[in-house]
Amino acid sequence: MPSKQQKVVPMENEKTKVKGMKVANEIDKISSYELNGENAMAVLCAADKYGIEGLVSHCVQIPIQNLPNVFLAHAKARLFSLEDFAHQCLRYICQNAGELFKSEEFLQIDQNFLCEIFDRDQLEINDEFETWQAALRWADEKCRQNAIECSAENRREALGPALFNIRFPLIPTRDFTKSIVPSGVLVTEELFGIYQFHCHPNLRGVSGLKPLEFPWHGRISDWNTAKGNRGTLAMEIEKLSEFVQEKVGTSRFSDAVQIMGMPWKIWAKINAEKDSTNKCLGYYLLCSAPKNDGNWSCECSAILRIVSQKNGTEDLTKKYDHVFNKESDSWGFPNFITFTKLMDPDKGFYEKEKDKVTLAIDFTVEEKGTKRKLTDN
Repeated sequence: MPSKQQKVVPMENEKTKVKGMKVANEIDKISSYELNGENAMAVLCAADKYGIEGLVSHCVQIPIQNLPNVFLAHAKARLFSLEDFAHQCLRYICQNAGELFKSEEFLQIDQNFLCEIFDRDQLEINDEFETWQAALRWADEKCRQNAIECSAENRREALGPALFNIRFPLIPTRDFTKSIVPSGVLVTEELFGIYQFHCHPNLRGVSGLKPLEFPWHGRISDWNTAKGNRGTLAMEIEKLSEFVQEKVGTSRFSDAVQIMGMPWKIWAKINAEKDSTNKCLGYYLLCSAPKNDGNWSCECSAILRIVSQKNGTEDLTKKYDHVFNKESDSWGFPNFITFTKLMDPDKGFYEKEKDKVTLAIDFTVEEKGTKRKLTDN
């Protein structure tokens, strides 16, 4: 019999219930031994049902990698309006997509969540063909669950809008022809549009070419790379409408890539136009080497891009050559574009529904005096 100061939290699932655990008024005294990855979601359901906010907080502090089913954890987080925890789960899924796509738990998610995952620029996979394989596996499971044939038509219907978040133009022509065309999931016009893109990747807006129905820009995991003296960086500015309301000087930075033993990042900053209060995007390449790292110096050639999100619109690009050193470790454009122009839907750079833009930089770095100029090719 529990005391008046204690409250027993019932568990509906006997396999995951916390035996003998009593929720006291002092929730913060719950030990990590009693609460773990195996029982956290069951406890979370009970804590939400009985309105024990402190216990909810303890549940969402369990490391994501300790949860046996991160897809279920994400669903529970959304159900209970735990947006921060849901975002952590989604980020973990994106970072481990290659492995998680092969799991049985992945096959149990619904179509809406599949669509959301495939839409993420941050999806870390070896290549886009993995996304297609995951989609096919998921669709076949839904067909089996509904006791229907795994036909091209049924697969397409099962995938629904998630099909149009697969970046088919990024899949090499050989794999596309060998595996995707024979599947019959894509209709003739869609196949033609993708082959046309492969033949004319730089002519998206030319009159007479069929509009592409699938996203073509690379995922950020494809972009943040370094090979030899060449690097590619990418960064999404999410919640752009909120970012532009911040004060002048507010900055965001991308993850870094290492070239010549030094970390390089994208630096996005809110600036004001000269002699004006209009805000504009400051866009720079930053070498964040320690200030006490000696008299280092290197020559850099960079192409800064705002990535087009609209079929028929080219990326907005600007180039420069600069000598980076201890005294000049960043370089770029204080007024790359005004936010008014950037967020103009007709320009094709701002995704209003997702409230974001994507920045990307291609650059080469050489020791001073040995630089080879970077080209668009």
